[in-house]
Amino acid sequence: MRFKALLMTMACLATAATSIAATVKRNGPLQATTMRDWRAAGMDGTGCYWSARRNGPVLFAANGRTGMTRVAGRVVVLEPAAGARELFPFTHDAWQAPGLKVRILDAAVVRAMGYETVTTDATLVVKYRSTTVRLRGSMICGS
Repeated sequence: MRFKALLMTMACLATAATSIAATVKRNGPLQATTMRDWRAAGMDGTGCYWSARRNGPVLFAANGRTGMTRVAGRVVVLEPAAGARELFPFTHDAWQAPGLKVRILDAAVVRAMGYETVTTDATLVVKYRSTTVRLRGSMICGS
């Protein structure tokens, strides 16, 4: 019985590890964020957020001169990088924190427009330590 339980536990761990590895490969080092994370970073109100798919998890958010993401289970607060240009009236195109750089390549092709929001195609170029990953998705900006 112990051997069977051990095999079942190993199978569950292997499945979880495969799922986690696939998520890391797909999103690079960025992890899903929550409204609680945004508030912990001091962000509320008008700004932008990036997601890999429609109604998918928010992997990066920016509001004024504060950007944030989650890496390795921690909220990382970013600031505009030197020479960053204004991307949207409430955000910038390049962000940095120790060991992490995020650059937003916004296609400026409007995919959806609401009363207070606009959605465009955007690619995030994420450099974490010595690895660079390009993530395609959407930037949603507004209030």
